[in-house]
Amino acid sequence: MDETDFVILKKLMENSRVTFRELAETIGMSVSSTHKRINKLVDDGVIKSFFVRPSALALKYLPVLIYGTSTAKSLDSVSKELGQHECVENVAIATGKIVFVSGILRDLSELQDYSTFVSKTAQISEPFVGIINIPYITSPEPLTTIDYRILKALNKDARKPITDVADEVGLTAKTVKKRLDRMLENYLVEISIQMEAEYNLVTGFHISLKEGANIDKIVQGLNEKYGQTVIYILNYSNVPNFLSFYIWTTTLQDSQKINKELHDMGFTDIIPFIFLNSNFYDTWVEQLLRTK
Repeated sequence: MDETDFVILKKLMENSRVTFRELAETIGMSVSSTHKRINKLVDDGVIKSFFVRPSALALKYLPVLIYGTSTAKSLDSVSKELGQHECVENVAIATGKIVFVSGILRDLSELQDYSTFVSKTAQISEPFVGIINIPYITSPEPLTTIDYRILKALNKDARKPITDVADEVGLTAKTVKKRLDRMLENYLVEISIQMEAEYNLVTGFHISLKEGANIDKIVQGLNEKYGQTVIYILNYSNVPNFLSFYIWTTTLQDSQKINKELHDMGFTDIIPFIFLNSNFYDTWVEQLLRTK
């Protein structure tokens, strides 16, 4: 993978229905070359799927990250067992036997039982439990029955042509496009990709900030410095002065260089790690779509 691949992946994370032409203009390549790039990312296993689902805003769910060092002998078995829970969407393994469990909860009342299940199953004695901050935006209206039918048709194949979706749900292509555009404009839908850490070097950093640090300014600075190689920067409503920073790196030397640069920025503490693999699982959100 190279920097062009990183740009493509970042754009697909933001909207996996972006057209080949739009991507080609962004990266300065021909449409056919861009198409080949994406096909190679799929064939190589970097992109596992293009998906669509209702957003956290639409369903008012809570995204939660739990991680810690596991004492389990088989982390593959742990991942499969964790994946049976309806709230677990991803289990990732990093260096040092650190297990990361990404989940989505219907509401805060599920947190205690869920975190107990994760820590017990993953055999993590001192888990970090973070409720991921998401921007608060007022939604003008909820998803409709028609919206759900469209999302169901696109759930496992986000790049499906509008005409195929229209045939599947019994609507005109114009109506499908109008409804999908509305959902996007109002942040009611997540249209993204699932990626496999095993096929690209993903380095993470847990960053402890000084008391009273301006988190928004720090996040902006990291995005400006590292650009399209930034995957996610997460902060948590229940854990102040703390960031999770995930970035694509091409070599181990790149990871070491970024680690040094972060230390030079004067953060209170920095813990680096490298992801080894990850697995995605269907959640109650996918189950909800199947019933619509």
